[in-house]
Amino acid sequence: MNTAIATRELKLEPDDNARLAKLCGPMDVNLKLIEQRLGVELRRRGNQFSILGDERSAALAADVLGSLFEAAIREALTAEQVHLVLQ
Repeated sequence: MNTAIATRELKLEPDDNARLAKLCGPMDVNLKLIEQRLGVELRRRGNQFSILGDERSAALAADVLGSLFEAAIREALTAEQVHLVLQ
């Protein structure tokens, strides 16, 4: 069975660099966790994300990024928080 690769575009608003830095983590460690766990590839330019993967995984990654972006209003995110959202 050959699974088609989908690309999903996501724009996180507001465009807040401090909040985006909390979301991504130091050296994008949080984004790497999402990529590894969901089997997707994340590409980011500012507050715009491209998510590459199968349709289900790309949609899930977009939901996870949105949830984590909301959580990043309050504080920097830890790896444990990212794992909890991924579950």
